[in-house]
Amino acid sequence: MLDHILALYPPHSEETALIKRIDEKLLPTHIAIIMDGNGRWAIQKNLKRNAGHSAGAEAAREITEIAARLGIKYLTLFMFSSENWKRPAKEVQFLLDMFYKNLIEQHELLAKNDIKLKIIGDTGKLPNKLQEKLREVEKTSQNHQRLQVNLALNYGSRPEIVRAIRQIIVKGIPANKVDEATLEKFLYTAGCPDPDLLIRTSGEMRISNFLLYQIAYSELYFTPILWPDFRAQAFFRAIIDFQGRERRFGSI
Repeated sequence: MLDHILALYPPHSEETALIKRIDEKLLPTHIAIIMDGNGRWAIQKNLKRNAGHSAGAEAAREITEIAARLGIKYLTLFMFSSENWKRPAKEVQFLLDMFYKNLIEQHELLAKNDIKLKIIGDTGKLPNKLQEKLREVEKTSQNHQRLQVNLALNYGSRPEIVRAIRQIIVKGIPANKVDEATLEKFLYTAGCPDPDLLIRTSGEMRISNFLLYQIAYSELYFTPILWPDFRAQAFFRAIIDFQGRERRFGSI
């Protein structure tokens, strides 16, 4: 499997050296990423915040292709939170327009790398045009099997849990029949294994209402690198760090 990723880089590059340190038998099945720092990246370069979002989209594209080639089975990207509506209206509109544009432009990426796209979050609040495009891309990629990418759009973990509980009540499931397995069936991530590794960029050390239920036993990796600069080398280092940890899940 590592041959697929090695083909992207020169034989004596830093990327190649890092890849050779990765144990393909210990790859995380599911990686979730809080992609933070676009605005600060732009400010540091005396650019408008939107330039940071554009650069961040390119980083997301690169990491997605690397994950597919590396053999990761699930990748969840925190694209737009339910709290992000509080940002200036022009910035929000830019982000929504960028999401739509990227869905059109990344069709080849999904097809070439056999990537299935799934949207998680309250999409009903998104513009109709974007909702239609999201459904279209989900449908056209549903039979792809190499990697499933969950795009978290208008996502918040607390609202997700509240939504799941409401649906359980509506279904009339008795309280004594509700267990963890029941709740998981009503989460946006139903059918997807919990993340093995959660990465957050930009130096912030908080979870920000992201997959609170699902990351109960995830390994957490925080890096000061701003998201637009989080590329192959940084991604490989995060995986190498993960492989050096001992996961006990409450046992000795």
